[in-house]
Amino acid sequence: MEEKELKELLLEKLHIELHLFKDSMLQETKKEIYEASYKIEVFVNVYEILMEEVENLDIETVRGILHWKYGILESLYEEWLGYRDDSYDELKAYVGSELGVMAQGDISCRREREDGEERYQAA
Repeated sequence: MEEKELKELLLEKLHIELHLFKDSMLQETKKEIYEASYKIEVFVNVYEILMEEVENLDIETVRGILHWKYGILESLYEEWLGYRDDSYDELKAYVGSELGVMAQGDISCRREREDGEERYQAA
């Protein structure tokens, strides 16, 4: 097969995997879906990243991924769980720094978005 066809096949495989995952989630109870919210978020984010990156992959990488015996999204999710997620640490640092500002009344309950429209924060 040609490179373009293989990349389209990979995109289709990823699309099918995401839809099968979505279907499996819709079979769950509300509580189970809630408990899987992080997994859902990671699956969707990984899918979106891959949709953008497939075009940049070399042909051997595409072939290797297509021959992967397991679910691509599930495999990447399982591997991701072993990595330290720095976004939590960044959020923690931000919250810690803003608490002092809030305590002094230096932070407004009303902020303006970049487009000039007002947004309201929780009281």
